Amino acid sequence: MFSSPVTRVTLRYGAAADRGRIRELAELESTPAPVGPTLVAEIDGRLLAALPLDGGAPLAERSDRGAGLVDLLQLRATQLP
Repeated sequence: MFSSPVTRVTLRYGAAADRGRIRELAELESTPAPVGPTLVAEIDGRLLAALPLDGGAPLAERSDRGAGLVDLLQLRATQLP
């Protein structure tokens, strides 16, 4: 029997505790960190992408996972009231 790693993806509103990591993602994109509400995406508890809800540009680690998470965040943002 083979075991494979389980990957848990979490989409949620950003919290005050996420500000440092969001700032790091903004630095990767050479853009200012968002100051308003954001949605964030985590894989196995590690924050890898953020989407400012004020229409700002998405932020993500430069990887296939980061790009996929941005797509998920954008889809989730369309579902918010």
